[in-house]
Amino acid sequence: MKREACVLAVDIGTSSLKAALIDGGGGEIAFAREVYPQDACASGTVEARHWEEAFVRALRRLGVSPRLEPLAICISGNGPTLVPLGKDGKELRPLHWHGARKAAPPASGTDAPPRSLFLPYAAAFKERQPRLYAETAHFLSPQDWLAWRLGADMVSALPSSSYIPYYWNDEQCGSYDIEIAKFPPFAEMGTPVGKLSRRGAAWGLEPGIPLIAGGPDFIMALIGTGAVRAGLVCDRAGSSEGINLCAAAPHESGKLRLLPHAKEGLWNIGAILPTSGRLFEWFRHITGQDERSYGEILEEIIQAPGLPSLPVLSGGSSVFFPDLAASGAFTSPSAFFSLAGLSSRASLGRSVVEALGFRVLGALDTFREEGFSVEELRLSGGQAKNALWNQLKADISGLTLHAMNIADGELAGDACLCLMALGEAASLDEACNRVVHIKESYIPGRELHEQYCRRYAQYKDMEKKAEGFLQ
Repeated sequence: MKREACVLAVDIGTSSLKAALIDGGGGEIAFAREVYPQDACASGTVEARHWEEAFVRALRRLGVSPRLEPLAICISGNGPTLVPLGKDGKELRPLHWHGARKAAPPASGTDAPPRSLFLPYAAAFKERQPRLYAETAHFLSPQDWLAWRLGADMVSALPSSSYIPYYWNDEQCGSYDIEIAKFPPFAEMGTPVGKLSRRGAAWGLEPGIPLIAGGPDFIMALIGTGAVRAGLVCDRAGSSEGINLCAAAPHESGKLRLLPHAKEGLWNIGAILPTSGRLFEWFRHITGQDERSYGEILEEIIQAPGLPSLPVLSGGSSVFFPDLAASGAFTSPSAFFSLAGLSSRASLGRSVVEALGFRVLGALDTFREEGFSVEELRLSGGQAKNALWNQLKADISGLTLHAMNIADGELAGDACLCLMALGEAASLDEACNRVVHIKESYIPGRELHEQYCRRYAQYKDMEKKAEGFLQ
């Protein structure tokens, strides 16, 4: 039987694990998405074992067989999440990026504050649970933990050497009073870090498959959408959403996040929308639509009363303000305001998706205020698979949106790293040229965008007044 050349790409998300078998030309041979237990997602208590269980289920759905045996495996993951690993090798509950407490930065003797994205979580863990901290032998990122479970060396995959200050170093560990020995040595992202063990192969794979060091989800989405040249922008939408611009030079701003890019010499300038997909899942749950598909719900929403009666907000509709007087935590107050008595389920849903679109519009305004011109977005994530939502987001933002051949950019990025590790691509650019392609583009309706801009101005005015109620 002829073996079909492919790689296994895996991404550990906040609420689900995604996996795909991808060929050398960017063809998605098979795809699987496995959600974690709903109660654990809702309470922010997803455990590392849930990732592994989802991985096993995904393998079954992918139909891995001798004909579809992957040549390499690469895993990416959400962050900055940490898995404390006891001295007995047993994992403790992860310190999730979206829920774990963070310690305040320690006083610094220099003008530059500590930049680590991870140490504030480890320090807060030490403060609150000193006994468990003392029993912790290692801290691992989600992707490094699962790779280790499959047979990889215990390492900390690093996007590039420029990221060391954003992970940890001796000076910052000393400032936070955290032992640097608890963090495994760095391994450059995209390098082989071991081979699939017999235990890891117990779920249908052959032992000996190379395991490739993967990176954090936002970095992999940049790669997987081909945003590896200055000026290109990736809109990564999952449980959270990030709009990430590839820049040729750093730009310090209190409004945008500055991090290095995966490619040395380039920078990632981002706007973070912490509760994007989680808001929609929350709406689906409170309206009793857990069993309905995303597409079915959105089709109903799009047909709900909306823009026609502008400039006054449409009668019978509602307005949704998430995270009132908050900085992104969805546990903070949120509110629906109905403009004509009780609203329909679809009308409430429309107010939610418009609120999500307005958040994107607000982020784009911030980019423009900081001197960046954004004209197009390359989409990544589950939301990018729905044409109705893509068109609505294009109309609201006024930008051309590009859906890629592999909708989940993290998986495409994993595949790129596999090609490089296998010697099938000599550079990141060559790997992207082979794997990443634009599948479809969504052009905004200019008149509709102008109407949405007017609605957005009304929305911001109402939001300001609503926030005043909480003061």
